[in-house]
Amino acid sequence: MSYYQSAERIPDPSWKYDVFFSFRGQDTRHGFTSHLYDALRRAGIYVFIDDEVVLGRGDQMTYTLIQAIEASRLFVVILTESYAGSRWCLDELMKIMECRSTIGQTVIPVFYNVDPEDVRHQSGPFEEAFQSHRFSYENEIVHAWRAALTEAAKLPGFLITRNSNEVEIIGEIVEHITTLLASEDLFIARHPVAVQSRTEDVIQQLHSHKPEDVVLMGIWGMGGVGKTTIAKSVYNQIRHDFDRPMFLPNIQEMWENNQQVFLQEQLLNGICKAQINIQNIASGVALLREKLRLESVFLVLDDVNNIDQLNALCGSREWFGAGSIIIITTRDRNLLHMIGVDYVYQMTEMNYDEALELFCWNAFGKATPLTEFARLADDVVKYCGGLPLTLKLSGSQLFGKMKDEWENVLGRLKGSSPKDILDVLRLSFDALDDDKQKEIFLDIASFCIGMEREEVLKTLNYGFGIREHGISFLEERNFIKFDEKDRVQMHPLLREMGRNIVREQSQTDAPRRIYDVFVSFRGKDTRTTFTSHLHTSLQNAGIAAFKDDDDVDGLQRGERISIALLKAIGLSACSVVVFSTHYADSKWCLQELENIMVCHRTKGQVVYPIFYEVDPSDVRYQKKESDFGKAFESLISRRSVEEDKVQSWRTDLREVSSFSGTTVINSRNESEDIKRIVEHVTRLLDKTELFVAAHPVGVEPRVQKLIEESNIQKIKDVLILGIKGMGGVGKTTIAKAIYNKIGRDFDGRSFLLNIRETWQQDNGKVLLQQQLLEDIFIATRIHIRNIDSGMQMLKERLGAKRVLIVLDDVTDLDQLNALCGSGEWCRPGSVVIHNNF
Repeated sequence: MSYYQSAERIPDPSWKYDVFFSFRGQDTRHGFTSHLYDALRRAGIYVFIDDEVVLGRGDQMTYTLIQAIEASRLFVVILTESYAGSRWCLDELMKIMECRSTIGQTVIPVFYNVDPEDVRHQSGPFEEAFQSHRFSYENEIVHAWRAALTEAAKLPGFLITRNSNEVEIIGEIVEHITTLLASEDLFIARHPVAVQSRTEDVIQQLHSHKPEDVVLMGIWGMGGVGKTTIAKSVYNQIRHDFDRPMFLPNIQEMWENNQQVFLQEQLLNGICKAQINIQNIASGVALLREKLRLESVFLVLDDVNNIDQLNALCGSREWFGAGSIIIITTRDRNLLHMIGVDYVYQMTEMNYDEALELFCWNAFGKATPLTEFARLADDVVKYCGGLPLTLKLSGSQLFGKMKDEWENVLGRLKGSSPKDILDVLRLSFDALDDDKQKEIFLDIASFCIGMEREEVLKTLNYGFGIREHGISFLEERNFIKFDEKDRVQMHPLLREMGRNIVREQSQTDAPRRIYDVFVSFRGKDTRTTFTSHLHTSLQNAGIAAFKDDDDVDGLQRGERISIALLKAIGLSACSVVVFSTHYADSKWCLQELENIMVCHRTKGQVVYPIFYEVDPSDVRYQKKESDFGKAFESLISRRSVEEDKVQSWRTDLREVSSFSGTTVINSRNESEDIKRIVEHVTRLLDKTELFVAAHPVGVEPRVQKLIEESNIQKIKDVLILGIKGMGGVGKTTIAKAIYNKIGRDFDGRSFLLNIRETWQQDNGKVLLQQQLLEDIFIATRIHIRNIDSGMQMLKERLGAKRVLIVLDDVTDLDQLNALCGSGEWCRPGSVVIHNNF
């Protein structure tokens, strides 16, 4: 994944297509190629794919195809064993390489189950094809085909072997293409007060040197003064003068996370427009010194705090080609002197008028204060001292508040805030004896509240092998208690603390959340093929799908199903069971199925069977002469399985095989089959609504009154609706009820829960932006690198649909700005609902 800044791309009108596919239809049309095509389309990339039915095959390329090649920005050439056996493919490739040479388009080869050396030298299966061609075509054309293959094979691309995970590689290809097509403009600020004048000052200094000089400039100032904002603005305004512009943000953070080599790779790959792997920092330095001197580059290194960072990324001016410009933002002026910069631009604080304007934009939504708040605004601005960061934060905190609330906030700004009570509770959690005790507490906080004692013990015993005394420590330390019905209870603040810890851990651990779909499958049959594509498609449709992976902590195979899987099954709205030839040969799979059917019978959970290369009747009756039946009998003969368990499994297999599902046998186009499955699952899940309350007393009249008074269903402009009240008064409940009632009236919708908490997590801001986009554009898998590119993407895409967005627990105007531009980015007729204190 790339960490350098890039905004969502703006389509280039000079190209008709973003990507042209060249491939041998009989090899990959209904498999890899169709999956890659769908993934690119979901990413908003316009692909030309030759359809034999539409264009028709012949000995010569059609004029339509030649036009498509010339009008495509880049090419993906999928080289397979029989690719060179087709004159059509070879003519395509020859034209593609001609366009690369004359027009400058990019070519990305994908070596699909072929050795790149065989392509390069036309050996192996390619030699066999050319042995045939030499009897059918003139030497001149055969020589031209060979030259095209040789040239294409030398280009950096992607290698797929029979052991590769196609889904992962497709993701890498899509990300690579997205990066190549992306616009490089960076998001500056919602209210860029005083940005342009400072930008012009920097550019004027840069232009005071000779054109052939290598110029190093430092932008220096305290934290929060706006160094990065000015660097971005300068980058946007002069990057077009360079063939190789590059912006590397957050270097200090990346460096502290041991991403030194990754930073070097991003710099090299961005400048050289190639995939270059670096072994260590020293080899990265050598490569940078070798490559950068050949180019005139524009490089911005943001947030540098260590001379080692500069030594590893830009060394000295001798590293760079003539005319290069390097800008470094830092809080440490001494670093700039150590590397010998030509200019130091000192970022000064805003003057009073600038500070007041920026504060007012965030506090009032306009450039000047409301008359009755003028004195208070003056006090806050003087307290903030002209720092843009504090001005924005303070203004956002005060937006929409009454005068007495302003007084209270101002008082807290001038004093020290009390320690958060959740931090105090965290000390109790940290004092637990070991990681096992902590894990048990977190599992109970997340999943077991309200369960009876015996059920809790059985659930935990699967994962931890505990008995009753295994949770007594929690009772003794007042973490939990049991009510009169022997159901486990926990104080809401303790539960909130536990869930906060789980959310923090979820950044690196397996996700702990409620799922839309649990996918049950036999790994050795379908893990890297059908199930991987299905799982990816479900996620792309905005469906939270749990797919067990052997290498995920807590999911190792064993005699007993893991607590992680048990929790995932029980917390899924729907289970998709992929029956394949060897499914019944696995005790683990049958244990999964057993728990799935228990959830179906007791909780009404939907079960959707997929019969992949097996007949439904074979699953239903486990016929001994069928491969599925033989697999089941093999399991029973190998394992010591009690007869009642065998009969229970037979009952489950008979019942589930009678459910409505999908049969995929000898499919000509698995991609289309998966689409239909995802569409059906989406419809099943769309029948469910957000849980409002067990006893929704007074909810309906309040919802109806709010809808009528705000005229939600008849609005023509964008409606911003705030639900305000003290904590615990029911704001989220009302918001959920409104969402359920009117959500299907919109083209897209999203309900983002607990924004305040998620906002404070590492990468939480980007996760919220990504969830919002994925909810609204159901068929699109969207990757966001940072909050700036997320804002740019939302700004460009939200206007495409009439949407309903509900933002729960909003505490900061920056949250609204980052997620919906305070409604300005939305299409007329859209509704944005937010609740806060």
